[in-house]
Amino acid sequence: MRYPALNKESFSSMRNALRLLNLFTIDEPELTLSEMAEKLQIAHSTAHRLTSTLTHAGYLVKEPILKTYRPASSILSMGNTFLSKYRLYQISEPTLEELTKNTGETAHISILKGNKVVYLYRVDSLHPVHLLSHAGKQNPIHCTSSGQVILAYQPEFIIEEVVKQGLPFYTTKTVTSPVTFTNLLSTIRKQGFAISQEEMHKGVSSIAAPIRNTQGKVMASVSIAGPTTRVNQLKIDQFVKLVKAAANKITEESNKLLKTSNS
Repeated sequence: MRYPALNKESFSSMRNALRLLNLFTIDEPELTLSEMAEKLQIAHSTAHRLTSTLTHAGYLVKEPILKTYRPASSILSMGNTFLSKYRLYQISEPTLEELTKNTGETAHISILKGNKVVYLYRVDSLHPVHLLSHAGKQNPIHCTSSGQVILAYQPEFIIEEVVKQGLPFYTTKTVTSPVTFTNLLSTIRKQGFAISQEEMHKGVSSIAAPIRNTQGKVMASVSIAGPTTRVNQLKIDQFVKLVKAAANKITEESNKLLKTSNS
């Protein structure tokens, strides 16, 4: 069975990764790189990049002897959780594109995985800048606005576990003090957004707001990121409003779709 050729200009890395994961079936539980590249009609190098990202993220397992790949046990147990994240990705795309258009900065949808924040989807800035945030990329929770804004609304024991595992230093602006960090999360909960100014990368700042499920629990985040020269004090208030509006819109549309599908 062959899948339609990918349009490289319109299909993101996230779409490619989801299509790749969809190749695995009961009849074909394991596949080689060549088989995946052929089925998706993509270059071998592209298939290698996708499988490396998914393996690193814990979604695929590589069999060293046979050199085949299979879904990890974690993804097999995701069920409705995985479907809800895929649905989130689907409905968020136009809102992220609008957010990028209105701010001129790179926009993301992210979720937590352990003590990392995982980027599900990304819409590139109108003014490209090098950012380590491609789809599937995992970054630290404590020094990214995406991670901070989701973590701030999690149960206390989850916050304590993240703090217990340590708050590594990345730049002179990284918050490494447990007390200061927990106070920061408290502030984020009160204001409803997070701002990370050069906490992970010097010269890069970001703003994030929470996405909630039908029970009101924070399950993901919307964020923008760009050079501090553009994401600065003169634009912070405007950008915060736009990011919060995008997060609220995705929350509403996601919950509306979920209620419709369950009715």
